[in-house]
Amino acid sequence: MTTALSESLRRLAADLSDLDARWALIGGFAVSARAEPRFTRDVDVCALVEDDAGAEALAAALVQRGYVVNAVVEHERTGRLATLRLHSPVIGGVLVDLLFASSGIEDEVVAAAEALKVLPDLTIPVARTPHLVVLKLLARDDVNRPQDAMDLRSLRPVLRPGEADEVRRLASLVVARGFHRDRDVVALGEEFLAEA
Repeated sequence: MTTALSESLRRLAADLSDLDARWALIGGFAVSARAEPRFTRDVDVCALVEDDAGAEALAAALVQRGYVVNAVVEHERTGRLATLRLHSPVIGGVLVDLLFASSGIEDEVVAAAEALKVLPDLTIPVARTPHLVVLKLLARDDVNRPQDAMDLRSLRPVLRPGEADEVRRLASLVVARGFHRDRDVVALGEEFLAEA
């Protein structure tokens, strides 16, 4: 892991804590914490906000702390602010993705997150394995994002007995809330579980 990457994560964790934000680590860092360590180039977090105004307020607070907005993504179907991509203010800093309303299960991801040591001196909330599985199933694109398929393979052996039902429940919530991006996330979840 690069120094810029680890410092960007430390800085983001401190800033979100100072801002009393509720959040959880997702993405490659979280997969590394739950399964096999792997290289990642960015920091992905799920941030819990009431609405778009809350997302915009958190974004503004981070910009005041030196983060620079790189991109804003709106969820096409729901019209919600889905993702905010920022450049970390750390020297050599990396991209930081804040997901607000990208999957429809942000509340569940943050509520269930578990404090894990991700660096020798950093313990932060990390999404649980079933939540990571559903997020990866939703994001998976074997052409443009082959790492998602590899992450799913890494997560499969660490899925505990009883967590299959949580994968099913979360996949159903994504669809019921309209965040499925025209994917049959429930069927994808069943395929994943059948391979386990």
